Amino acid sequence: MFTFISRNKRGAMLSYFKIFISFVAIVIAANIVMSSSMYVNYERHSIKQVQTYTAEELAQISYSTNFMFEAAKMTLMQLYANPAVLKLLNQVDLSELETASLLSQVGVVNINLPFLNSIYIYNKRANLIYFDGKAFPISTFPDQDMIHRLKDGGMANLHPIARKIPAPTGYTQMLAERPEKDEIYSFVFYDGNSTQIDNALVLNVSQIWLKNTIESMDPRMSNNTLVVDSSGLIVLGNERYNYLDRIQGSDEDLREISNQSSSSGYLIKTIDEVKYLITYVSSPILDWKYIKFTPYEAVSGKLKQVMLWTLIIFLVVTLLSVLAVRYISKFVYGLFSSRIRELENKYDNEKTNGFEKKQQFLRMLVTKKMEDGMVRKRLARYGINFQLELGFMTVLFKIDHYEQFGEQYSLEDRALLSYGMMNVIGELASAQFRNEAVDLGDGYIGMLLNLDAQGSEESAVKLEELVKAIQDNVEKFLGVSLSAALGEGLEEMEELPGSISLCREALEYKLFYGPRSLLYVSGIKEIKKKDFVFPEGVVAEIIDALLEGDDDAVRLSCRRMIESTRGYSMASLQSTVLRLALSLKEGMQKFPVLADEIHYGPFIDLAGRLAGFETLDDMMDKLNERFAGPLEVIHRSQKTIRKYERYSGILSQVQAYVEQDYANPNLNPELIAQHLQLSAKYLRTLYLKASGESLGEYITRYRLDQAKSLLENMETTVQEAAARSGFININYFYTLFKKYNGITPNEFRSLTNSEPS
Repeated sequence: MFTFISRNKRGAMLSYFKIFISFVAIVIAANIVMSSSMYVNYERHSIKQVQTYTAEELAQISYSTNFMFEAAKMTLMQLYANPAVLKLLNQVDLSELETASLLSQVGVVNINLPFLNSIYIYNKRANLIYFDGKAFPISTFPDQDMIHRLKDGGMANLHPIARKIPAPTGYTQMLAERPEKDEIYSFVFYDGNSTQIDNALVLNVSQIWLKNTIESMDPRMSNNTLVVDSSGLIVLGNERYNYLDRIQGSDEDLREISNQSSSSGYLIKTIDEVKYLITYVSSPILDWKYIKFTPYEAVSGKLKQVMLWTLIIFLVVTLLSVLAVRYISKFVYGLFSSRIRELENKYDNEKTNGFEKKQQFLRMLVTKKMEDGMVRKRLARYGINFQLELGFMTVLFKIDHYEQFGEQYSLEDRALLSYGMMNVIGELASAQFRNEAVDLGDGYIGMLLNLDAQGSEESAVKLEELVKAIQDNVEKFLGVSLSAALGEGLEEMEELPGSISLCREALEYKLFYGPRSLLYVSGIKEIKKKDFVFPEGVVAEIIDALLEGDDDAVRLSCRRMIESTRGYSMASLQSTVLRLALSLKEGMQKFPVLADEIHYGPFIDLAGRLAGFETLDDMMDKLNERFAGPLEVIHRSQKTIRKYERYSGILSQVQAYVEQDYANPNLNPELIAQHLQLSAKYLRTLYLKASGESLGEYITRYRLDQAKSLLENMETTVQEAAARSGFININYFYTLFKKYNGITPNEFRSLTNSEPS
């Protein structure tokens, strides 16, 4: 090796002049080859250049389209969250005054969407569609195209539909006088399946914004850019191709592009005796293709200028390269020296290569089963003096605070420290046991022991003392804290992978014991057998303290709850955190203001990351951080909570009274208010605010529910069901029943009794 290195040093000094001449020749030859190659392949390079640039432009248009469509979707979701919109979508028999009030509430929603054309609110059950603060009967609504689409169903939710509609300013004209003027993209949002759409929000966005986007990138693109969907429908036209035309039967070239399955590409076609480079890009979200027609003459014209400048640049580069060689050759010896150093490093690496291969074998040994013959050959090859007829034991070490360890040291430093730890393990263990240490990665270091006598008390004491000595020495000399898990005695080497796996699981329990823990797999098995009783009472205290906004009481109760899991399995701790999240969710459900603002995902996420904590205190700190958000919401909502609790008592009394006296034909809000010693007006207002429906609606709905239960019995007549539910007028009962249920009482009875039991 060193003879080879010395020979290279002499060659570097003797070949200086030859290298200089060779370098000059290579530079000149390279420039000639590159110039010739550029000239021969100019068409391919130019097409690729123009196509790439055009594809980037089309991709930008695609991204802008996706952004605008996402904004439209977000607008629809914003509208859907408006209570007024929900009523207009679902309520049937709204009075004119109430309709006007709801439409005015819809109107004040701040919709920041450029080029918004119009918004429809479609209510099939009410036979109405709301637009621009007005209610239109469905049969006379100007945009009958959308009405037909909604009735036919089969539309994709929140997917743009290219259409033409009457200008919104002309909706007050007669149906025959409304010419289609506006080119738009419609988004439909409905809840349920697409086969039967009972209510929907429709948002129409003007096509102008897409044209403006194209013109803002390149004013010339508007006349040679086209957008088609997967069915061949032109959703953005130009002077040659009209909006909403279909290309399947009319243009063979465009049909070929439309059928391309690749996300982007190009074709060279002659259209009307003019040669074009046709570039296309598919949207990653929509089923649209963005197509641009570039005259081929523009491609070849640009290339001639590029080729001229390329030749000039190549001549200049050649001249400068020859001059630069004169100075660069001075560093040739340095380059050879660098190569020599690389060879020396390679020589050093070859010396340690046996160690790496040995480590690789040991990692295989503790992660998967291997054939006995292969194991014996490898043991002999790497000089491992294990005797397979004797027993084995595993010890697994884990670097404490491994995340901080990784941030503190570079990859090379971590490898060096791991090597040092394995040396410490080998030096201390070799005096008592046949052993091997293996780096398992992610801060785990395994120690494999070949024992003469298993299960003896003397061996157990010696092993425990050895592990503690390793922990002390590693911390003293390397500054690294280790936790350790001791496996159980093994009779066969093939049991090593399972033992290492159990040690990994045992090390998770250092959460309860802290850094430098010494854990036993056998002890962990016993812990896992113990039954844990979830502290329901402590969780109730947490919820009460949370509703009171008492931060300290929440933290104290949480600590009691978590501390109660000591001595039990990790699964018990995990299930405790998960059940805490579930109990919090159930406890907050009765307060709408809290249920909407308090999020339980962080608690569930915490339960999934327990093994990553070093101590129970660290875990408690993170749990307390999760409570910061709910406590802030509750502090902000104390007045609302107290008011709701006061209202809740009254609502409970009202509902109990209705459940008891619903059959009384004279039951009404005034009678209930008199019973509760409240004014009827106050009771009506309070009930509406607290429940979202009027007290009269609640009484009617409850009576109808009771009537439905009675109608399920075929022996009960419709008149009896009505009378026993508090309805005197049978005609009025029929009217209300169909209004609320969509079918008559007799139809309901037939439908109920025809269903299979």
